Amino acid sequence: MSVETFKDNQAVHLEVSPKVTLQAARFEGLTVEDEKVLEKKLVRKIYLHLVSSHCLLFIFNILDRSNIANARLGGMQSDLGLSDTQYQTAVAIMFMGYLLGQVPSNIILTRVKPSCYVPVAIFIWGSISMCAAATHNFAGIMVVRVLLGFAESPFFAGALLLIGSWYKPQEIAPRVAVMYCGNTIANGFGGMLAAGILSGLDGVSGLAGWRWLLIIEGAGTIVAGFLAVRLLPDFPGSGKHEWLSDQEQRFAQWRLAQGVNSEIDEDGSIKEGLIDAFTDPKTWVLVSIQICQLTSQTWTYFFPSIVKTLGFNNIVTLLITAPVYVFGFITSLGNSFIATYTNKRAILIVWPLMVNIVGNVMVICTHSTAPRYVGMFLMCAGSYSAFNVVQAWIASTVPRTRTKRAVVYALVNLFGNSSNIYGSYFFPSSDAPQYRMGGIILSSFAAGGIVLAVSLGFWLRHLNIQVAREEERDGQPRYKYLW
Repeated sequence: MSVETFKDNQAVHLEVSPKVTLQAARFEGLTVEDEKVLEKKLVRKIYLHLVSSHCLLFIFNILDRSNIANARLGGMQSDLGLSDTQYQTAVAIMFMGYLLGQVPSNIILTRVKPSCYVPVAIFIWGSISMCAAATHNFAGIMVVRVLLGFAESPFFAGALLLIGSWYKPQEIAPRVAVMYCGNTIANGFGGMLAAGILSGLDGVSGLAGWRWLLIIEGAGTIVAGFLAVRLLPDFPGSGKHEWLSDQEQRFAQWRLAQGVNSEIDEDGSIKEGLIDAFTDPKTWVLVSIQICQLTSQTWTYFFPSIVKTLGFNNIVTLLITAPVYVFGFITSLGNSFIATYTNKRAILIVWPLMVNIVGNVMVICTHSTAPRYVGMFLMCAGSYSAFNVVQAWIASTVPRTRTKRAVVYALVNLFGNSSNIYGSYFFPSSDAPQYRMGGIILSSFAAGGIVLAVSLGFWLRHLNIQVAREEERDGQPRYKYLW
């Protein structure tokens, strides 16, 4: 059958299966109350299989990516004979493979089963992470980090695409926040785990503690990969979802179509998706916002070294990183729920980046322990709270097709994470304890993110005003952007 849908605010006709018929009436004749009960049950199942599993996997994703920072405190840099510049290059080089794999991986993901593709990637990167424990020089760690980047590239952008394919645009922010809780747990409690391994296993079987750290965390990732095989879903309407009834699978597609003003989330061609993504100016504004936001977050890979400047020993340093990340998670989750219930985007990116700037200023402008530690809380809360809302803004600004949205997610993640390449050089040991230059640079990018978010918000608001006038003139409904 043919139904009317919208692309770039213009009405077009689309052939769809009767299974996903769009209608103003209730789903399959259900009452409003029955539909709400069905939706609540469906959303709960999606959460358990999609969001909670991605949160678990994200923990190991971040542990394997950033454990080099904890290994440095355990003596990895001296054992491998790395200079500060070589260590920073080892941090940065992982993102070369990670970034290069983003766009092709997300395009592949729209054509294969995520429930098979993602677990294979997890097994590979877990194995590579374990291999880092066998390195003995700069060349060895460089090879491992490059390969690790390629292996990890399918995960995060693919996770965002999957979440955006199962949830309505206004539902995405808190789900991304819960998934991003994995980042918080990995960075926070990963420090506590590292403290235990570095102090308890150092010298066991003739291996340094940092080598045990890489082996144990890589092995944990492989175990998580087996869980992913069982838990991860495919896209709605494709693959087998044994945890959903036939009615729930039909309803999952129906509610998404209703959620974007009766649009069908069809895949579309790869060529069309690439062209639409690259030629849409909103894509590049979102990319620029993400670059600024993630650059303001590049302190993460040097956080143990930054906290070390407070004057504590290595073990205490690793332990006191945890409260900072817990606070960051709480504020980011709260900000994401506000985004869901208010449907606001720009302002919920602006205020966290302002807090981030205040935190950076506190860290670089005083030698006192208490103000600097408080500033670290603000740095974390600010940079993390903005991130989830940016990801949710992508889904509502690029509602279709799935291929276009996959490319946009990949581009935003690709260019945004490029900050980790140049950001790796913002915190040389010679700048300790204040790290003033790094703090100034991060604050400048946060300020740029504020300007860009405000600009995009006003632009989308202007587009909505134009759409409202067109609706009033011809009576045809059109898609409205969240701003």
